[in-house]
Amino acid sequence: MTGLIIASLMLIMPASQVRIDPSGVTFNTSDTDDYKDYLAFVESFGTDDYILLAVKNDLNVTDSKLKKRIHSVNKELTSINSVIKVIDLSTLESSDMVKFMGMSHFWDPRTFVKLYKIIPSLSRLISKDMKTIAFIVKIDNETLNGFQLETQLEKMKQIIGNTFPEYPHCYAAGIPVLRAAFERHNLISALVFGSLGLLFGTLLAFYIFKTLWAAFLVMLTSLGSLLWTLGIMGIFDIALNLATGLSFGFILVVSTTTVFHIISKNIQLLKNNSKDIALIKTFEIILRPCFLCALTTSAGFLTLTISPVKMVQQAGIIISIGVILAFLLTLIITSFSLPGFYIFNGSIVFKTKKDFIEKIVKNYATIGFKKPGLSVLTGLLIFIFLAMGIPKIKTVKHLTNPFIKTTQEAEDLAFIEQHISSATSFSIVLTSLKNSFDTRTFWYDLYKFEKKIKSINGIQTIESLTPLVFRLALKLSPIGIKPEIIFRQVLSKSHENDMTRSYLDPDQKRIRIIVHIQNKTSEQIEGILKQVENEAKKTFVNKAGVEITGQLILLRSQTSDLVSSQIKTLFLALFVITLLMVIQLKSFVLGLLSLIPNLFPIVTIFGIMGWFQIPLDPLTIFAAVISFGLSVDDSIHYLTQLKREIFISKYGSNIQDCLTSAFDITSRALVSTTAVLFFSSLGLLFSSFTHVFSLGVLIASASIIALIADLVFMPALILKFKPLNALLSLKRKNPVALPNKK
Repeated sequence: MTGLIIASLMLIMPASQVRIDPSGVTFNTSDTDDYKDYLAFVESFGTDDYILLAVKNDLNVTDSKLKKRIHSVNKELTSINSVIKVIDLSTLESSDMVKFMGMSHFWDPRTFVKLYKIIPSLSRLISKDMKTIAFIVKIDNETLNGFQLETQLEKMKQIIGNTFPEYPHCYAAGIPVLRAAFERHNLISALVFGSLGLLFGTLLAFYIFKTLWAAFLVMLTSLGSLLWTLGIMGIFDIALNLATGLSFGFILVVSTTTVFHIISKNIQLLKNNSKDIALIKTFEIILRPCFLCALTTSAGFLTLTISPVKMVQQAGIIISIGVILAFLLTLIITSFSLPGFYIFNGSIVFKTKKDFIEKIVKNYATIGFKKPGLSVLTGLLIFIFLAMGIPKIKTVKHLTNPFIKTTQEAEDLAFIEQHISSATSFSIVLTSLKNSFDTRTFWYDLYKFEKKIKSINGIQTIESLTPLVFRLALKLSPIGIKPEIIFRQVLSKSHENDMTRSYLDPDQKRIRIIVHIQNKTSEQIEGILKQVENEAKKTFVNKAGVEITGQLILLRSQTSDLVSSQIKTLFLALFVITLLMVIQLKSFVLGLLSLIPNLFPIVTIFGIMGWFQIPLDPLTIFAAVISFGLSVDDSIHYLTQLKREIFISKYGSNIQDCLTSAFDITSRALVSTTAVLFFSSLGLLFSSFTHVFSLGVLIASASIIALIADLVFMPALILKFKPLNALLSLKRKNPVALPNKK
């Protein structure tokens, strides 16, 4: 114990040096075709990673103060690291797009009214009532993201707020802002989940065992496990992020449940044994199933390392190591603490017989023994009903509208959409085939195409060179409009850093159309993308190559890859854990039997998602991995005790006696440990982030269903299904014929 204390003290230093990961979600997708296509797009047109900042303004556009303020903001924003370019009214004024129109008085309301129709990007820089000014800040999202982005974003807001003191609040929107908020909300929720696990574990220990000593032991082992986990993270320089943050909750749950099982068994054995003998027997009985729980949970989460996201890989490693550490620390601490601090009091047993948990165990959980047929039928119907919801699941491919409307991000987004424009966009890139850009028919087809897709529900605005080309063609050649000639002139006069280069790539003979869409659901956005792509391919067949691209499309690909990898992880964890169960229980029958109750939480999660329209995304699929990894622990303890009861059963007893005995010994501990996970996950329901709220609903539901499957459905199935009953009877030390039913 002294060595453990010294080692723990030594870990305080590296644990204190664990840093928060500022980089956000990063995908290992550099070798994928989608990522290479996106890099080619950026090479041609520049990055489309941008933040849209807006502020209210009372100055008239003719007021020179407004121009000076915009210049000042542009200069300060451009000086911020990782800011590539700032686009505002002043940059638009100096661009070739305005010069082509030959307008001498730019800062004039009448000029803006004319330019709104010719240069669609103007509407994203100043509102139609000219009371809101906006800045488009293009950033390098590879280096500026996550918490770093939010830090710099606050600096940007402060710059704009100081420059426009009449309305100091600056509104922000854009995919980078959305991603950073996503990561922050998730990290906070992960830490809340871990904290609630510690809190409820301590409170439940006091309630269950009716002594402060048990609560202190839970807190001591949990904090010790937390310290060692942080120490390991500090030694290997693994940062705290939204994925590794979740590991604390799981490690604390594992530590707490191990303590519960050890104390429960020790109390049972103290009735007829001395403290030392009871302690020895406790570890003889409980060591194997507790170790298997830690091993299966560790192995299950280790499968997360196949994820394409680095932070998820790190979470898999941290949880795997942390769970084993929590198990070992709990064994060491309890082995020294149980004899020294605990004095058996017979009143504890009397008190537990009257508490709420005991009532649940005796009055409700025993229905599987009282009415096995009804229990099996009900269980199968529930399973089928939940399974019927699985085909209704909708996969989220776009990170959009994930906030409940009480968050600042949602309020900012709503303001910008109302006064300026949507901050969500994608690009259509057309590549010339056989010099089609030099033909008049192509430009007329392009004009008709843009007009048609504008009518699609959900599309807000379209940015391209088309309005400018046709307006100049009409101005210079009113009799016969020749847009192809105007395009060649624009192409020859545009220089590398001009705004026109956001819409054309003269070297690769590519032009770009930017489509801004309203803040729709993922399914609606996907529908818009398909409509646009189909219309583009139909319009430009044999005239131009069509590619739908941009940050929105790249994130769709990465999100789909992540969900796919998590599903693979789930099935891999299912296989690995079942294999470990077979090995540990030394029984193929019992190993496969463990699958039955553990399929219930998985089907529950996917069924609820289908029936209640909770979308499948990287966080909700994570709930299935979590629930399976933790719920399997109950099956291990029950089946290990069942195997022991079968082996030691006396002549004349039957399988029902063994099941009943295993139930009496383990049920209270199983209900208690499930309560820790259930109440901890309920804390996630208070999150303002809908994805986190859904995670809490799914884990809480799965934990309850898993408990019912273990204590009610599985015993009832064994009793009712004669072939399974017979197989288990053969494993008994003194097998007897199955009792005939009267």
